[in-house]
Amino acid sequence: MRLGLGAKFTLTVLTIVAATMAANTLYYLHSSTRFHEKQLLERGRALGRLISLVSPDAILGFDLLLLNDYTRQMSSQQDVVYGVIMSPKGVPLSSYIDDSDALIKRRLKAAKSNDIPKLLQELDRQAGLIRLEFPISHNDVVLGRFLVGISKQSLHDEFRRQLTIQLLMWTALVLFLSAAIHIVFRLKVLDPIKALIAASEKVGRGQHTLVEVKSMDEFGMLGKAFNAMAEEVRQEQAKLYRQANFDTLTGLPNRMMALDRLDQAIHRSKRSRQRFALFFIDLDDFKSVNDSLGHAVGDELLVSTGNRVRAILRDADTVARLGGDEFLVLAPDIDNEVQVEEIAERLIRAISEPQMLGGRKVVARCSIGIAIFPDNGNGLVKLMANADNAMYQAKAMGQGSAIFFTEEMNTRLRDRMQMEQDLNVAIESGQLTLHFQPIFDAAAQVHRGAEVLLRWNHPEKGAISPVEFIPLAEATGQIVGIGDWVLEQACRSWSAWRSSGIEPGFLAINISRIQFRKRISQRLSELISLYGIPPHAIELEITESVLLDDHHHVAEELSSLRAVGVTLSLDDFGTGYSSLSYLKRFRFDMLKIDRSFVAGLPNNAEDVLLVKAILAMAKGLDLKVVAEGVENLQQLGFLTIQGCDLAQGYLLARPMGEEAYMTYLSNLQAGSESLRLSATRNKPRRIGSSA
Repeated sequence: MRLGLGAKFTLTVLTIVAATMAANTLYYLHSSTRFHEKQLLERGRALGRLISLVSPDAILGFDLLLLNDYTRQMSSQQDVVYGVIMSPKGVPLSSYIDDSDALIKRRLKAAKSNDIPKLLQELDRQAGLIRLEFPISHNDVVLGRFLVGISKQSLHDEFRRQLTIQLLMWTALVLFLSAAIHIVFRLKVLDPIKALIAASEKVGRGQHTLVEVKSMDEFGMLGKAFNAMAEEVRQEQAKLYRQANFDTLTGLPNRMMALDRLDQAIHRSKRSRQRFALFFIDLDDFKSVNDSLGHAVGDELLVSTGNRVRAILRDADTVARLGGDEFLVLAPDIDNEVQVEEIAERLIRAISEPQMLGGRKVVARCSIGIAIFPDNGNGLVKLMANADNAMYQAKAMGQGSAIFFTEEMNTRLRDRMQMEQDLNVAIESGQLTLHFQPIFDAAAQVHRGAEVLLRWNHPEKGAISPVEFIPLAEATGQIVGIGDWVLEQACRSWSAWRSSGIEPGFLAINISRIQFRKRISQRLSELISLYGIPPHAIELEITESVLLDDHHHVAEELSSLRAVGVTLSLDDFGTGYSSLSYLKRFRFDMLKIDRSFVAGLPNNAEDVLLVKAILAMAKGLDLKVVAEGVENLQQLGFLTIQGCDLAQGYLLARPMGEEAYMTYLSNLQAGSESLRLSATRNKPRRIGSSA
C-alpha cells in the first residue's frame, strides 16, 4: 500500500511522540517500582530486626509457642509470604508459610513434602520473592537466624495497573494529536502540494498551466518558482519542437516532420482515394560548390534553394530538407501526370536560375525522382524508397533531369545489389585480374611503362566493364580493398618481371578518391619496401575528384607521397573546370590529356588549340605530358611535333593480361616487337577506345 505524504508525516510525528511518551512511561513505572520495592525492603528489614530482638528470650526459654506467635504476627504483614526461625544447625524452630499465595501453592505442590529447608531453597530461586535473613544472638552468642520472604506480586500488580492507565491516557492523546496534525498538515502543506502536482502533470502533458500564489511563505515562493519554471518549460518545449521538426539552416521541415506529413498524407489519400506526388530533389555537384567556394557559400545555396522551392509551391504542398543537399516535396491532390511534370519543370527552373552567392555567380542543377501514391507504393517506406531510386536514376541521366519511378528501376537496383555481393568474393575467387596497356615515348616510340587496368571476369556474366563496377565499388567502399589488391598485385608483378631479367619501366596506377583518403602513402611505402621496387617505377594517376576533398589533407598526403618518391600524375586533364587551379595549388610531375581532346586531332580546330595550350603550359610548369587514346598515325604525328612526351592508345598497343604483357616485354627487349608499329603505318586501325 502506498502511503501519501500526509500519512507519512503524521506517522513520523506520532512515532516520535509515541516513542517519547513510551520512554517517559517506562521511566516513570521503573522509578515507581524501584520506590515501592525499596519500601518493601525497608518494611521487611524493620520487621526482621524486631523479631531478631525479641526472639532470644523465647529461644533460651524454649518457649516455642511464643516463637510461633512471633512468626505468625510477622507473616501476617502485607506481602510477607513466609517467616522461619532456624536454629544454628538449620533446624526450623518456628515457621509460618502463607499457603494462600499462588507462588507458595505451586512450590508446595511441586515439592510434594513439608520439608521446610527444601521448600525455602525452591522459593529462593524464584524471581518474584525477596529473601531477607537476620541473625538472632544473645551476648554475642548466635542462637539462630530469622528468614523472611516478601512477595513482589503487589509490585507487579501495581505496575500493570499503572501501565494500563498510562497506555489509555497516551493513546487518547496520540489519537487527538493525529487528527489535529493531519488536519493542519493537509490544509497548510498537502493542498498546496497537490495543486503543484496537478499543475506539474498538466505541464508534463504539454499544457501551459500556472498555479495561484496565496501566501508569501515558502509555499508562496515555491509557487512563484514553479510558475517561472513552467514558463521556461513552455519556451524550451517550443524550442525543442522546432529543433526536432525543422531544419536549423533552412527553416524547412526536417526529415522527421516530412515523414510525419507523408504518413498523414497517405492516410488522408486512402480515405479520399486521391493521389499525391512525392518528389526527391538532390543538388548536382553540391560538394564541388562546397570545396571550391567554401561551406558558407554551400549553406547559402541550400537556404536559397529552400526559399525558391517554397516560393513556387501551393500552400497545401510540403517542402522539407531531408539532410545534406536532398529536399523532399509533397504535392497532394494530383489529378494526372501532366500536372506532376509541370511541378517538376517549375522546380528545375527555379533551382537552376543563376544567383549571386558569396560574390560569385552560381548556377545550381538538380536531379528529381518522382513517385506517385498509390501507383508507386501504398506505404511510407516503399514510397520513399521508390522516389529515392528514381532520383538516383535521374542523376545517372545527367544534370537537370526529373524521372518518374518505374518497376524497371527496382530490377536495376536488384542487379546492382547482386553485383555488390558478387564483387565481395571477386578477389578471393580470382575473378579480378590486371591488364597492362603500354605507354611509349611519343617521339622515339620506345616503351617506357604501362597503365595498370582492372578487369573483372564474372563466372556467369563474363567480362564486366570497369565503367559498371568501379563506381559501384566506390559507392559501397569496396574500392578500398580492391585498390589495395591492385597496388600489391602490380608491385608483385613488377618485382617478378625484374627478377626474371625484364625491364618493366614504370607502372601507372589509378587511385580512387576513397582510397586516397585512407593515407595511401603509408601502404605504398610498405609495398615498395616489401617488393624492392624503386619508387620512381610507380606513377599514381590522380583524378580531379580526388582533389575535391579537404585541401589541407590533400596537400599533406601528396607531400607524403612525394616523400615516398613516387611520380604524381593529374589524370584526365581538361575535363574539370578547376584543373588549372589544382596545378597551381598542388605539385605534380605529369599530366594526362583526356582522350576526348585527342580524338579530334589534327582536324578539329578547337581540340588542336586546346592541346597546344596544354602542352605549352606543361612546358612552362616543367611537367611531362601523356596523351591517351592515340588511335592513328595522324594523332601521333601531331602530338610528336607539338612536343608531347608520352603516348598511349590502341595504335601503339592494346591492354593485355599479365602473361601476355610479360611476353610483350620480353619480345621488346629481344627486338622482335619493334616492327609492330611500323607494320600499321600505312593503314591506321581503329578498334575502339582504350580502357
